[in-house]
Amino acid sequence: MNKYADRLISQETSQKKDTLWYTAGSMSSALFSMLISLAVTRILGANQAGVFAIAWAAAQLMQSVGWFSMRQFQVSDVEDQFDFRDYLSSKVLTCAAMLAGGFLYAGLYGYSAQKVGLTFLLCCFMTADVFADVFSGFFQHKSKLHLAGKSYVVRIWTSFFVIVAVLLACGNLIAAFTAGFGVSALWLLGFDVPLAMKLDKVKIQFRWEQQRRLFKECFPLFLGSFLLIFIMNVSKNGINSYLSDEVQACYSIIFMPSSVINMFSMFVCVPLYGHVAVAWHQKDRGRFLKLMRNMLLYIFALTAVVLLGGYLLGIPVLSWISGLDLREYKSALMVLLAAGGLYGIIMILNYCITVMRKQKVILFVYVAAAVLVQLLSKTMIVGYGVMGAVSLYLLAMAVICLAFAAVCIHFVALEK
Repeated sequence: MNKYADRLISQETSQKKDTLWYTAGSMSSALFSMLISLAVTRILGANQAGVFAIAWAAAQLMQSVGWFSMRQFQVSDVEDQFDFRDYLSSKVLTCAAMLAGGFLYAGLYGYSAQKVGLTFLLCCFMTADVFADVFSGFFQHKSKLHLAGKSYVVRIWTSFFVIVAVLLACGNLIAAFTAGFGVSALWLLGFDVPLAMKLDKVKIQFRWEQQRRLFKECFPLFLGSFLLIFIMNVSKNGINSYLSDEVQACYSIIFMPSSVINMFSMFVCVPLYGHVAVAWHQKDRGRFLKLMRNMLLYIFALTAVVLLGGYLLGIPVLSWISGLDLREYKSALMVLLAAGGLYGIIMILNYCITVMRKQKVILFVYVAAAVLVQLLSKTMIVGYGVMGAVSLYLLAMAVICLAFAAVCIHFVALEK
């Protein structure tokens, strides 16, 4: 392993190589969520797919606790305010909070015992993603992002096929994701850790003053991210409370294409984030604006293509691959795709505000949007069903997007 690690570390790197491998890794990560949902639907049926969908949504919310939005801060930490042991050690704390939070959240929303247990297991499964993310940020900071991409590809697809194999063998979600978690954890220990050790010290050491500063710096950004996912989950929790598990399964399927825009935007935009940070810190306003403009134009074009594809092929394809009759959900799908485009823009503007170190503004915007959708949730979903749920999501994305755009324009104007 040492010789293999040395070979990987010594390989020449380039922006093209980093982009290609990170694109493959990001695509694998995004596809996993969609394909595993389809696999559960196909193998276990609509009822169990609905149970899985709400537990998966809750675990994804708790995953934001594990991440604590440190990746963006870690990559943009061009002045090395913190070293890797601070970022790595923080994940022990955030993962503990993530697991405890999964129980608390599921209990507060009145999940059944089956859903509570599954939520906790999925939180355990996602801790591997949390640690993979901090190593990915480390490799990017060391200008070796391609290593993170390679790790993501192998780890994600290996765990996917293991999970599907166990589902086919015994039809048990608990057994399947326990096996998947084991595979992911072993890969991280056998690949990411040895490679990172070749580049720097890999050590869990709680320097409490550094931890306090790091959490303080990232807290506004984390809370904003947490609230954004919370906003996305309001509709799902409403369906869980007022509709059925079968409807939840259908909503989960039509929601999947809305993430395609953000998935493909990550391929192009994430490798450019470091350049955006450097341009801002060097006060190169022209280059900063050019990078932001190019990323936003890419999102607009991608959204247009996805909307057209969704209108022509969305429902027939989704019905075919899921085995569910989704014909009544075409309008809901189009609303979700439009919201997905806004979400992609929000992610870029979010990073822009982070680079400007104005994270606290993000918090105020998300709090306002979260309060809005929570107040409207019952009325919209009870009154209008799935169409009410998707309209609620679109409204929230529009409010956040407009607010973030105004913030970015304001602070860029101040730099003149």
